Amino acid sequence: MSLARRLAFAVLGLTLGSAGGGVAGLLAGLAYTEIAATSGFEGYSGFVVAFWMLGGVVIGMIAGLVVAYRMASPRNH
Repeated sequence: MSLARRLAFAVLGLTLGSAGGGVAGLLAGLAYTEIAATSGFEGYSGFVVAFWMLGGVVIGMIAGLVVAYRMASPRNH
């Protein structure tokens, strides 16, 4: 497999992984603020959701790179 194709898989994995992780983090953060009845005073609940989103983005980027690496690696059949 060519280097350009491996790099394309890596960029695609980073992009899709971070987007998917951000959405998952957003949903998890919103659920957490509802379940924990987080205060809305001075935007505290917004900071909690943003924290969850950033965590989701980081985890999604790592997962996207792992999946892209496995897709780009040559098959040993």
